[in-house]
Amino acid sequence: MNRSIFAVALAAAAIIFLLVTSMATHAQTQPPRTAQTQAPRTVQDGVFSDAQAARGQTLYAQRCAGCHGPALAGAQAPALVGERFTNRFRMEPLSALFIQIRYAMPPKAEDAAKPTSEQAADLVAYILKSNGFPAGKTDFPAMDAVNSKIEWPAGRGIGAGNAPASSWYAPTGNLAQLMRAVFFHNSNLIFSIQEVEAADLPPAPPSSRPDGLTTFDTGLLMYTGWQVVENASTALADASALMMQPGLRCENGRPAPVTEPDWIRFTDRMVSVARRSYRLAQTKNKDALSEYTLDLSNACSACHLTYRDIGGRGRGRGLAALGDTSARCMHR
Repeated sequence: MNRSIFAVALAAAAIIFLLVTSMATHAQTQPPRTAQTQAPRTVQDGVFSDAQAARGQTLYAQRCAGCHGPALAGAQAPALVGERFTNRFRMEPLSALFIQIRYAMPPKAEDAAKPTSEQAADLVAYILKSNGFPAGKTDFPAMDAVNSKIEWPAGRGIGAGNAPASSWYAPTGNLAQLMRAVFFHNSNLIFSIQEVEAADLPPAPPSSRPDGLTTFDTGLLMYTGWQVVENASTALADASALMMQPGLRCENGRPAPVTEPDWIRFTDRMVSVARRSYRLAQTKNKDALSEYTLDLSNACSACHLTYRDIGGRGRGRGLAALGDTSARCMHR
């Protein structure tokens, strides 16, 4: 199975080099976007109706206001209006907000207590209207809302990319340590959904271990199933902000290129892909997430080919170059 090959390849350094080179070659052969290509719809294009927002307002007062506040300004739960709210979802399609409402609200509720797809779509409409986005003539459709391509307005918003350097703690380790501690293990856990059921994650340690479970094993197995897939996706998304830390250095001592446009673009892409993985994990759709792991693989490969792998795009020097870190963090 091709997707399984990707999962194994990501864990084997020798094979990943060959895979990512072929991916990059394929990506470079794609036709450029033409002027005739229709721009994606955004929430500014009237993607819900006034009637739908009114239904959502009634539902919100009944089921959501107790936690999020009667004016959506936050109480026990976060605010659903304002820049901080929109920034949270800015790098994801509108489907992310729908999934959060439909599958994760109220927190830890049984399925029967969660809103229906139609109710979730109505709540999305009310939240959009409360944030000043215009209504249109038709409802935001509940059918296939999980895969909606409607986007938020362009822009990075507030957050790590715009924070002053003085507000950050200095990095403790280097970029390679960050990759090995967070990105490598969590991405491979997500790739594993191609091969096993979520209920079997994380895998149990071998029974042949002479002294039984270690403290590490016990902690690792405390959380299982779709929850660990969500946790892994969250770790990738939120740890990506650490790649933008001023003062971060690569393993070879060279400063990480945190101000270069490609570095910022690749970081944004990883955040976006990891967040989509999180949303798909919330839906508990194994096939959809398995399919999407290719996007995660490509997001890793794009940055590796530009800043990590010796020789740049398609010009590697073979297996002997894998241990050579001298050229890392240099744009190629």
